[in-house]
Amino acid sequence: MEWHLIFILIAGVLINVSESSSITERNKFILYYGSDSSEVFSIADGTKLLNSLHFDNLKKTVIYVHGYIENQTSVSVKTIVDAYRQRDDYNIITLDWHDDASGDYLLNAVINVNRLGKALGAIILEIINAGLEVNKLHLVGHSLGGQMVGRIGGEVRSKSEGKIVLKRISALDPAFPGFYGLFLKHITHDDAEFVDIIHTDAWRYGAPEDSGTVDFWPNGGKSLQAGCPRRGLKLLTDNDLCSHWRSWRFWAESVARKGTQQFNAVRAKHWSAFKEGDVGREEGVVMGNDCPTNITGTYFLQTNSESPFARGEAGTKYTEII
Repeated sequence: MEWHLIFILIAGVLINVSESSSITERNKFILYYGSDSSEVFSIADGTKLLNSLHFDNLKKTVIYVHGYIENQTSVSVKTIVDAYRQRDDYNIITLDWHDDASGDYLLNAVINVNRLGKALGAIILEIINAGLEVNKLHLVGHSLGGQMVGRIGGEVRSKSEGKIVLKRISALDPAFPGFYGLFLKHITHDDAEFVDIIHTDAWRYGAPEDSGTVDFWPNGGKSLQAGCPRRGLKLLTDNDLCSHWRSWRFWAESVARKGTQQFNAVRAKHWSAFKEGDVGREEGVVMGNDCPTNITGTYFLQTNSESPFARGEAGTKYTEII
């Protein structure tokens, strides 16, 4: 066990306890509407979302949670929001937690996933009790945000004593460091009725193992993803993060439905089995926003090396892609 990491995490808890009252004050929900407009709400006043003229409770509602050192101007957030804006059947809300997602990764950001996730569980429950359709609520998160949405879902279940369970949570390459092999809880299939996970950078920045109701491993789920350049020595550069970022790029493409193909996937024991054609085929299994919520298990697929990434049925059979 990495005792020095445990010491850092314990220290982080102690340092942050005194700030617990302000965490709901400095983090925001942002409701996007129209082609370029948005409305900001303190998460402490989250129930006010329901009274906004720009919120339609008849539509499905997605809350997207960004990752480490990101904010509302990050490419990932813009890409996800733009994808949902191309549709007319969703309320798209993002969680702006950039202050708590910054600084030292273990001492600040990882600790805040748990602190803020716990607070948000209570707040989401309040919004549901105030009238938000739980059957139409979908949480989506990338990296640290992928772990955050799991924590939120677990808190909703716990605080409601199991009476309210989120219908769907989607984690896009949920963060690996600090969550696997240590004492911090990572996202699991128990956090919602249906938890789908997309792995694109396993064992590096992304989760190393199946954790959801269904887990998708495009191109094997590890780096380098198809089309990504070799990593350099410098961390957190565009090249270094390319594989990790593929998860939200795949997701945005599945939401916007820009291409004619979907991310068709097949069940397999591992990547080698997929490459050898030792797979199980089921009708209608696709990775991404349109993933059927009645499946379980581990699925593989192959993508193109550039956008559009989806290959449709061709992606269910391994080929050498140059």
